[in-house]
Amino acid sequence: MKIFCFCMMVLAFLQGSVQAQSGPAETKSGENQENLVSLVTGLPAEPRNDLKPYQGSSTQRFVCNTGYTQKECHEQVTVLRKALERYPVGQLGNWTWVLVRSEDWKALVGPRGLDMDSPAFTFSPKRETFVEEALVTQIAVRHRELLLKWNIADKDLLDLAVRHELGHALCNDPSEQSADRVARLLEQNKTINCDAVSKRKSASRK
Repeated sequence: MKIFCFCMMVLAFLQGSVQAQSGPAETKSGENQENLVSLVTGLPAEPRNDLKPYQGSSTQRFVCNTGYTQKECHEQVTVLRKALERYPVGQLGNWTWVLVRSEDWKALVGPRGLDMDSPAFTFSPKRETFVEEALVTQIAVRHRELLLKWNIADKDLLDLAVRHELGHALCNDPSEQSADRVARLLEQNKTINCDAVSKRKSASRK
């Protein structure tokens, strides 16, 4: 199962549509925990959708997981969409971006053996990228955790996470090194070339 995550690549960089799925805003994390687990058990899984979707681009779908009000969902997806605007997301074809509340994030990634301080990951078979809420809005304690973990400026963390996940998604490649390479090309507004990925995969089959 291919799950690509925004992992330990920050040092290398330093060196070189909307659907709300919750009830009222006062819903607590504990009340949502069972729903979250049932949602993501055995990825892939489609988030449940209770409210009318906001249509984004023709190929990019934005979904908010359990615990969001429609207003919160719209505001946070707006931030995510803006971060994606400068990159060639249209090349992904049909793709889903799933926002997950920070209070539910560790319950999502922990059981899957992913780094709980990695705020994004891509699940290629279902063409989905999951993004933690703390990347797009201020979640006080969690925000500090991420900034200390990655040692990068606040405004740059979302951009770095987006570019890294696009590195996985655009070339359908689980390699962190390849994702870093594509992320650097995106940062420099250069053409993305996945030939190296194809050659590596071909060589591995021999």
